[in-house]
Amino acid sequence: MSQNQTERFGLHLWEAGDDFLREEFNENFEALDDAARVVCGSYIGNGANERQIMLGFIPKAVVLCDSYGTMRDISYYYGGLALKGGASRAFEVSEGGFIVRYDQNSHFMTNSGGQTYYYLAFR
Repeated sequence: MSQNQTERFGLHLWEAGDDFLREEFNENFEALDDAARVVCGSYIGNGANERQIMLGFIPKAVVLCDSYGTMRDISYYYGGLALKGGASRAFEVSEGGFIVRYDQNSHFMTNSGGQTYYYLAFR
């Protein structure tokens, strides 16, 4: 078993002669996963008016674009920047992730059916 931990993340540290426990390795990996400040991902739009993209945390900010890197053109919103607590029309930060929308009348295209979208979510 480890007798020491790192100061910042509480990761297990082993000295020569310490036994290794699988649980300690798993705890280290979970702590590193939780410490990640930026999460990258993608989803494929399903055409629903509103859709929750679950991240498992409430992001402080989300940057979103379509597969071409487009956030907006002269008529439609394909992405952009949404901030926690900030107002956004095409998509917004929500409990556990963010909400995307598909509404041609309002020009929101962040959940267009079959379209791939990419995001960066900041913890």
